Amino acid sequence: MEQSITRNMIRVAVLVTASAVAPLCTAAESDLSVSFGAEYTTGDYGTGTDTSIWYFPLSFSYGSEVTTFSVTVPYLIVEGPGNVTPAIGDTPRGMSPGMGAMQVVRPGPVGATRRESGLGDVVLSGSVRLVAEAPAQPRVDLTGKIKLATADEDDNLGTGENDYAVQLDLEKGIFFGYLGYRVYGDPPGINLDNVAYGLVGLSRPLDAATRAGVSLYAQQAATAGTDDQTELSLFLTRKLGKGNQLRPYVVFGLSDGSPDWGVGVTLALYR
Repeated sequence: MEQSITRNMIRVAVLVTASAVAPLCTAAESDLSVSFGAEYTTGDYGTGTDTSIWYFPLSFSYGSEVTTFSVTVPYLIVEGPGNVTPAIGDTPRGMSPGMGAMQVVRPGPVGATRRESGLGDVVLSGSVRLVAEAPAQPRVDLTGKIKLATADEDDNLGTGENDYAVQLDLEKGIFFGYLGYRVYGDPPGINLDNVAYGLVGLSRPLDAATRAGVSLYAQQAATAGTDDQTELSLFLTRKLGKGNQLRPYVVFGLSDGSPDWGVGVTLALYR
């Protein structure tokens, strides 16, 4: 009962955020951007058998100074015994919208290693500016996310259920971060716990076109008997002209709930 009430509250918050974003985007000068990404992560996530995930998201974002709406369509390749499932829907590495494939560890016996590929879960995201950055205050955004169950759960590319999340994004000078809460849909035979997650990071300029940054991400475990996720990421952001950006990064897992390591890159193109 309590979980059902929490899920409904999250859904309402996501819909309220989306309804606030839509009219505001048309009321101010808006920008359109498209991001291409590629990410590889590998680890055993405490199961004793490695699972490798190739993640290729295509994201479209449209917004203004105060609002942003984005949709992310990923392609996935998953190689493993089928007990670790991608559960996309967050940006744990401080990357562009959609980057970062989260994982759900499924209980039960470990099967033979197999390789599956196909469309992942589509993610819808809407953000609205609550507080503008000022000398005495950080910028604060409210973000709502919906992960649609478009991936094939039989091929272990998704859980087969929709997920919902709300988060507060903060940025002040070289520092950035967010704090959120995710409500998982429960696949048949699996009880996934709702989780809190967050990230803190900083990004400093190296020259007029390049910034270097580091971020630390943490999330509660979604299934009983598994570890929380903790990840450290290092990244560079390189301006390519006209606002376009190239951002390579590396990921280091600091807990059994995270991948052992990973590498990725995203290219953001602005209109």
